[in-house]
Amino acid sequence: MSPVVPDGGDGEAVVVAAEVSAGHDGEAELTLSVRFENGVVAPVVLDAEAGFDVLAGCRAAGVGDLVGRPWRQVLKGLYGAGAGGGDCSPNLGEKDA
Repeated sequence: MSPVVPDGGDGEAVVVAAEVSAGHDGEAELTLSVRFENGVVAPVVLDAEAGFDVLAGCRAAGVGDLVGRPWRQVLKGLYGAGAGGGDCSPNLGEKDA
């Protein structure tokens, strides 16, 4: 499992850990631990196809690259991967200086 990192303190849900795990059917799954605004850390389990979509949509080289990203951005990566959009890179939304 990837190391746990604190949230940004801005009241936004953040991915604090990520790992590839075995599902009940033996297929690989992507398990993300998300720290929500109220401090609760809960697992979010994605099947292999959705996991690959998240990695592609977020332009992540591996599951460790998802740690520290806001959950909102990971969702954009998931839902935008097939459409060529959905970049959930850590600087999403930041303006160039």
